[in-house]
Amino acid sequence: MQTDSIQIILVDDHQLLRKGLIKILNSNGYVNIIETSNGEDLLGILKKTNPDIIILDLHMPKMNGFECIKQIKKENTHSKVLVLSMLDDEVSIIKMIKSGVDGYLLKDSDPKELIHAIQVILEGGDYYSELVNLRLNSGVIDNNHNSDRNTLTERELEFLIHASSDLTYKQIAEKMFVSVRTVDGYRDSIYQKYNIKTRIGLVIFALKNKIINYFEI
Repeated sequence: MQTDSIQIILVDDHQLLRKGLIKILNSNGYVNIIETSNGEDLLGILKKTNPDIIILDLHMPKMNGFECIKQIKKENTHSKVLVLSMLDDEVSIIKMIKSGVDGYLLKDSDPKELIHAIQVILEGGDYYSELVNLRLNSGVIDNNHNSDRNTLTERELEFLIHASSDLTYKQIAEKMFVSVRTVDGYRDSIYQKYNIKTRIGLVIFALKNKIINYFEI
């Protein structure tokens, strides 16, 4: 596919950043670009066009990026989504995994990485920034270990569902009417059973085993 035939929608509420990104995209042959400053306007645009890729920030006025992604993935199955954000914390990464985005790039990335990410995504792959990849890989399950969800106890399953949200472990303990130490025990038991190392790994496990679904953001 020729770059000049690819339609991109760029969504960010900072005009200076948008103009800089457009300049980078134009210099690499991407000239069919629509820009807007918020998620609400994006959804209006999507009623009239079906872009190849949407590049958007998470924190925007009127409608945040997470809500936008949910709508895009349900209604615009053709459009790929690349998130461009400064957020690299565990909760944000978990939300991105669960939202089913095609890429997650940090705003301080090199412009060359942006172009590479777009190419990878348009070719059907997914792309995460190096820092995000390090965090993902640290939680990947060892395929040599049993990943059968049926070996979970009822309480471990309940914990896993809560752990796949943005609740803190203390809040999970309150919801389950147990102590934080008991919650830690559920977590450590699952870690040991499936060789999981991080909370992100728990979410990946829950998604792979259909314990939770995409779009549960």
